[in-house]
Amino acid sequence: MRVLAKNEQIVKLDLINQKILYLLSKNARFSYSTMAKQVKLSREAVKQRIQRLQEKQVILGFQALIDPHKLGLSSHHLFLKLSNLQPELIQKLTNDKDVNALIEYNGKFDFEISYLLPNLNQLNEKIKLLSNVHNYELCFLLDTLVSKTYPGCMYNFEIPEFKVTKDGSFNSEFKKIKEDKVKLDQTDFKLLQALAKNSRLSTMDLSLKLKLSVDAIIYRIKKLIIAGIIREFRPIINYAALGYSVYALFLRFKDLTGEKEAKFKQFVKQHKNFLWSVNCLGPFNNLSYLIVKDTFDFHKVITELREDFHDIIDSYETMLSFAEHKYTYFPERILD
Repeated sequence: MRVLAKNEQIVKLDLINQKILYLLSKNARFSYSTMAKQVKLSREAVKQRIQRLQEKQVILGFQALIDPHKLGLSSHHLFLKLSNLQPELIQKLTNDKDVNALIEYNGKFDFEISYLLPNLNQLNEKIKLLSNVHNYELCFLLDTLVSKTYPGCMYNFEIPEFKVTKDGSFNSEFKKIKEDKVKLDQTDFKLLQALAKNSRLSTMDLSLKLKLSVDAIIYRIKKLIIAGIIREFRPIINYAALGYSVYALFLRFKDLTGEKEAKFKQFVKQHKNFLWSVNCLGPFNNLSYLIVKDTFDFHKVITELREDFHDIIDSYETMLSFAEHKYTYFPERILD
């Protein structure tokens, strides 16, 4: 969702690089040729620009966004306050195959752990194994309101919708999602794992990696997209390298009617600073991630939110994301 890797200096992007990031955020598998047509450069020039963005650690990779619910798993977020920070705990949680995200904060809590698990009994066992915990809160994710990789606050241009021919991006398949139930085999899981690690792998590379024909790879990827298992192909953008900070925002609502909830949802979807927002079951009703340039920018967003929704916001808390130790969309346990 977001990456806050250390960078020696802030990278400034020109308009073309901003447009390339925008296009990758729409579909990280767009071919160099497809992107070249939109930014009016050669295929080779676009390829070189993406390579330089990777060298400067603006782009740290490419992932496939996988829906865990389709695999029988639920996402549970655990916020921890520790008695004292222990480096070995970070290593332990990073190596845990049921942990798909581990974020360190400055604020009320020290860490956010996201577990992908099939039931609450397993979550309970995970919590029992944690030591040195002073306090914790659990958040059960419900519906997602918005999920972005390159929000509007990071650019100031529009690229009109364009037609994509067969370029290996599977762009048209995302318009055919039927949410059908499909039976997956071990090869499907290995394909998901490969795309979760690098969603720009060509069908030929995937063919060699999984020892299948290119046609079989194409068929399986189409099946996974149409079934709603693969939701997007995304770039991993290092926001810190571009001078941005990410805050977690916890909201508790009161007197929430259907009409007011719809208004809040529309606000979040259209707002340029919201990276991710989900409704929750737990001590708060909504968890959102805000991306901002500085504290003044952050204050502006919070003030706008409080003014527009003063009648339903009962309380709120914020925390600054300090470091991201792990973030993957693939439930590693599935391959065991």
